[in-house]
Parts: sequence; structure tokens; C-alpha cells
Amino acid sequence: MADTSHATAPNETKPDLGAAVSEIKNALTGKAEELAGRSAETGADAVSALGKTAATLAGSLQDQSPAVADYVRSTGQRIDRLADDLRDKSAGELLTMATDFGKRQPLALLAGSVIVGFALSRIVKAGMGASTEAAGPRANEPNVGRIDV
Repeated sequence: MADTSHATAPNETKPDLGAAVSEIKNALTGKAEELAGRSAETGADAVSALGKTAATLAGSLQDQSPAVADYVRSTGQRIDRLADDLRDKSAGELLTMATDFGKRQPLALLAGSVIVGFALSRIVKAGMGASTEAAGPRANEPNVGRIDV
């Protein structure tokens, strides 16, 4: 008779793939939430600074134009509330809020996207211009046959 004592069931030798996938998913989810939290905190700080700037601007406009100062002050208060929301809510809650806003105000979301896109393009162009200036006027010319002194 053949000895079958060393034979094992297929489930005993193969790792539990479902558990491994679940563990990897949990680790990635935790890391993503951590990164989103840090980004949200940095964004909240930037938004808060903008709110403080609006409050300072409102104070300087108070004597010249009280109506404009009140408008700027109320806008600054809304900006401060946004900064608080960024600090207090999770990334998932912020995404849900943004989605809901997009459903309620699609034109405002589109306009905001255009403004953000324009601002980002200007930042990228400014960065590219600075790197070209640092490389010099011959940065795009090939070096074949040229002797730089």
C-alpha cells in the first residue's frame, strides 16, 4: 500500500488569499486616510490663513467703506467655518459634502473648477519658466560640436 501520511489537504498548504487581500486592503485604507488627514490639515491651515487675511482686510476697509468691510468680514467668517470643517471632518465626509454641493450647485462647481485649473496652470507655467531661466539661454540646444568656455 502507498503511504499517504505526507499528503495534505489543498487548504492546508495554500495561504488564505482572502485574509491576505483583506489585510492589504485595511493597511492601504489606513494609509490613505492618514495621508488625506494630513492633506486636509494642511489645507485647513491655508484656508484659515485666508480667513484671517479677510478679517484684516475688513478692518482696514471699515472706515472707507463699511458695506464692503461687512461683506468681506462675513466672507472671512464663512472661510473660517470651512477651515473648521476641514479639520473636523474625515476625507470621506468631505468628499460627500463636495459631491452634494456639486449636485446642488453644478455651475458653481464648474466655475470653481475653471478657477482652480487656471490657477494651477499659472503656477506650473511660472515654475517651468523659472527652471528654463536657471538652465540658461542655450538649455534647449544640443551640445554636439560646441565647445563651451
